[in-house]
Amino acid sequence: MIRTLALAALAALSLVATAAHAQRGGGAATLYELPNFQGRSVTITDSTPDLGRWRFNDRAQSARFEGRWRVCEHDQFKGRCQEISGPVVDLTTYGLFGQISSMEPAYRPGGGGGFPGPGGGYPPPGRDARGIEGARTVFFPRPTIDGIDVAAGDRAADGYCRRQGLGPAVWFDSSERASQAVTPDGQFVGRSTVIRDLLCRKS
Repeated sequence: MIRTLALAALAALSLVATAAHAQRGGGAATLYELPNFQGRSVTITDSTPDLGRWRFNDRAQSARFEGRWRVCEHDQFKGRCQEISGPVVDLTTYGLFGQISSMEPAYRPGGGGGFPGPGGGYPPPGRDARGIEGARTVFFPRPTIDGIDVAAGDRAADGYCRRQGLGPAVWFDSSERASQAVTPDGQFVGRSTVIRDLLCRKS
């Protein structure tokens, strides 16, 4: 009887851990020491503040991410960090070629979701709208897609406005830089100038 209860308790704990892992981003991340998923590899399934324990500090040159992962250039999640998902044949794309020292599943309130990885597209119109309405325009002080900054450019500004059901962009500022941004095609880019104080014309 005691053994049965103990096994049941262990099974319940396992289910709770699995559910928590799925909510944080789920899946596993496999790092490779060479581009194109070649060379020695290591698979990470949980928060790892120091890849040195795996003898993989600053070694990864490509990776496969199941779910979203937050990867950082220094141990203990310090330095520049980015959220990545899907296969990455060359981490130069994110400016993290041979520079990952810590990583963890990315948690998003409400579980799951998140902006799709490289190759994805914008979310449905209005999904991320938080504009301030004026008589003829709508103002977005810090336009983002699921928390990711939008890379600066006329095309990106117009695209963001139109996907909120508005007209073209009237004005925006691009003097600020961010460690990660997303393009109008849904591609993640590394450090880039990003859109701030975006003014969209009402359609």
